Amino acid sequence: METKYRSVNETKAQICELLTSRREQAFSQNWIRNEGPCYFISTVNTSYDEAKQNCSKSDSKLLEINSAEEENFLTKTVRDQGNSYWIGKCKDGEVASNVLFRLSGGDPECGVCTWHTENKPCDQVRARFICERSAPLCPDISEKIQDLCQQPVGPN
Repeated sequence: METKYRSVNETKAQICELLTSRREQAFSQNWIRNEGPCYFISTVNTSYDEAKQNCSKSDSKLLEINSAEEENFLTKTVRDQGNSYWIGKCKDGEVASNVLFRLSGGDPECGVCTWHTENKPCDQVRARFICERSAPLCPDISEKIQDLCQQPVGPN
């Protein structure tokens, strides 16, 4: 029985170490959190394909806006930056390629790029991008999880 507890505790330690390293990685990459998922807002312009690759490299995906609350959070977060952003989905939209989110006169605009306002075809457009990552990989591990990581499994 003691061998099984040791094995479970070793596995638990590996999981906790992974969560902690992901948290540290997220902190170093300026990820921000909002209620559930966390987000990375790039400061460099890339093509849509490069944006997808960059998100994938950090175990995330292009943002999929799923609610008015998420759209409001995003709008407040990028309000002063005045840029277009590659994302994966608009609120009430289907996941698609070449989706751009931008603020126009302070109001959010989101849709599939068919021709950019700079008179460039979308495959030539370079924009910033927003990645999202699920809560377990976000920067802050709750105190409850941290406490659980420090308690060994076994008989009391």
